[in-house]
Amino acid sequence: MSVEPEHIRALDTATKQLLWDRMIASKQTVSTYVVVLDGGSLETMELSAAQAEGFECLTCRAQCSRGAGAFVPVGRIPSVGSVFQCVACSVGAR
Repeated sequence: MSVEPEHIRALDTATKQLLWDRMIASKQTVSTYVVVLDGGSLETMELSAAQAEGFECLTCRAQCSRGAGAFVPVGRIPSVGSVFQCVACSVGAR
C-alpha cells in the first residue's frame, strides 16, 4: 500500500494548521503591557499574549496573511517583541 505525495502534503498542511490554531488558542490570556509605539510614545494597553507577541493585529486581532491582512510594525514591547497592525487597520480601513 503506497501513500500519494499529495496526500502527505495535505496531511502536513492540516497538521501545521492544527498546531498553529492550538498555539494561538493558548495565547488568548489578556494582560496589561507597556507598548513603545513608533515615534517614541508609551502607551499602556490590554492585549492578548498573541497580540503582544506579534501573532495578531494590535487593533482587530486578525492573524497575519496577505494583502490587506499583511502586518506592518507599529511598536514594541520591551522584553517581549514587536507589535503589529494589519495593513487595513494601519490605513484606517476597518
